[in-house]
Amino acid sequence: MKKILFYSMAIAAMTMTACSSDEGQDTTETRATFSAVIGEEQHTRAYDQTWESSDAIGITGTTGGTAYTNVKYTTANGDGNFAVATAGTDIYYQDTQDVTFTAYYPWNDLSASTLQVDTRAQAGQTTFDFLWAQATGSKASPNVAFTFAHKMAKVVITVKKGADVSFSEVQAAKLSLNGFLYEGTFDATTGTTAATGTAVEWQFAGNTDKPDYNAPSAADNSAETVSYSLIVFPQEFAATLPFTASLTGMQSFATRIDFTAANANAGDTDAKNEWVAGRQYNISVTLNKTSLTVNGCTISPWVNANGGNFDAN
Repeated sequence: MKKILFYSMAIAAMTMTACSSDEGQDTTETRATFSAVIGEEQHTRAYDQTWESSDAIGITGTTGGTAYTNVKYTTANGDGNFAVATAGTDIYYQDTQDVTFTAYYPWNDLSASTLQVDTRAQAGQTTFDFLWAQATGSKASPNVAFTFAHKMAKVVITVKKGADVSFSEVQAAKLSLNGFLYEGTFDATTGTTAATGTAVEWQFAGNTDKPDYNAPSAADNSAETVSYSLIVFPQEFAATLPFTASLTGMQSFATRIDFTAANANAGDTDAKNEWVAGRQYNISVTLNKTSLTVNGCTISPWVNANGGNFDAN
């Protein structure tokens, strides 16, 4: 009986010691969850304004000494709720400390943190419509709510018919832009972009030699207009940008576009002739048999502003 009592007391002492050593420590793991919005609008992105099913982001963070790097998460239903793409690679909180995570879109199997891009291939816009976010989570608040910021600029050029021009001629018009740097880099770690290379003339509509250069377009049959959406690197210009349009069998007409007024109307105190990250620049072009008219430049829907008027003869 004394031996049994001795052993019981020993086990109790060991148990008390173990409890004392673990006191105040949380050794369990908690799965992190992730949700995402873009700017102030739920579930939107630059390319087509909506998350699509299976859109993927890369998430990086360190918790409890464990580094999670470029873990792929997808929104299966396109609703902005993200789950790990590969089973068993979930991110877990391993201590009670706050954890700062970074995320970028679109996901890439990174060999380096910096991606090189040529934006002339507008048919592949989804590969360089870059978004970036940083947010904090913890075991106490396991969901990380990312608010993504646009890291590229968007230029939408809407072409409509003018005097003696048919809608079919508008649809077949060849459009070119010059004076901007089409190459650049995106750093998935910091979310920074940089335009590089040399400016060349680029035909983004009616390009039969390089059809992948043609920007995505949307025709409005009732208004008889065609809108072209360009995703480009933010950059400042030393001069106005040459814009050229030509109708089938007709001569080309040119003008120059300045974005300073649009940026001023967006609230910039020191407005420049530049493309600013997160802004969509809307340009309306009227095609005539003898000239074209650029009817100002506005910024929407990310930031609203009004621009000036540009004419070409």
